[in-house]
Amino acid sequence: MLLDWWERYRRLILIVAAIAFLALSFWLYQRDNREGTVGVPIAASAYAQGAAEPKAPSVATTPAEQRAAPDASVPASASRQLAAGAAQEQAAPSLYVDVKGKVKKPGLYRFAPGKRVADAIEEAGGALPQADLDQINLAQPLADGTALIIPAKGSSGTSPLPGVGLPSPASVQVGVNGAPGAGSSKQPGKTVNLNSATVQELMTLPGIGESRAAAILEYRTQVGRFRSVDELKKVSGIGAKMFEKIKDHIVAQ
Repeated sequence: MLLDWWERYRRLILIVAAIAFLALSFWLYQRDNREGTVGVPIAASAYAQGAAEPKAPSVATTPAEQRAAPDASVPASASRQLAAGAAQEQAAPSLYVDVKGKVKKPGLYRFAPGKRVADAIEEAGGALPQADLDQINLAQPLADGTALIIPAKGSSGTSPLPGVGLPSPASVQVGVNGAPGAGSSKQPGKTVNLNSATVQELMTLPGIGESRAAAILEYRTQVGRFRSVDELKKVSGIGAKMFEKIKDHIVAQ
């Protein structure tokens, strides 16, 4: 009886069993997938990680901050030397020199410390063709508050660098109305050499003040040596009466 029943319904039983097996297998597969995902943390995206991380300190962007920020590639000793050099450069005062004589652009110029006579001549436009640079020490350092007079060819200065080291006219002590004060006194009995006298020595002559002494030096620089004392009358401000007052106190040697 069982064999007859099996032979009659065998195909139907096999189909039902196959469908049941497939359904069971699918159900087990779905259950395993659900259990595998439970408790697994969701990995944070790269964008979320970047937003959660703290921002690095901002880099100095202003020129002052860039100069203050130390360079990691520079040794500490070199950084200290650079900082000391910058501080010394800022603290050093400027030099003011009156450049005149045989230059293209005479005038008062400002220089950084350490500049030389050659730098001053270049700043003044260069020397004129009639300038005598053989009398000048081009390597001499500039000094604040001095006058650099470039001599003409054929002239003779009081030093290899005429004008440098001599006080400017403003430094000479002058009394009321241009009369010499206690800083300079007239010495009528002293003979002054027109070809070597300084501003102070010329101001010891009777009636010679600051402006006339500067005019005599300017004439000597541009024209050259005085060949005789009478040539002094060619200087601006020296008239016949003034010449009579000082002719016995001057020489041209």
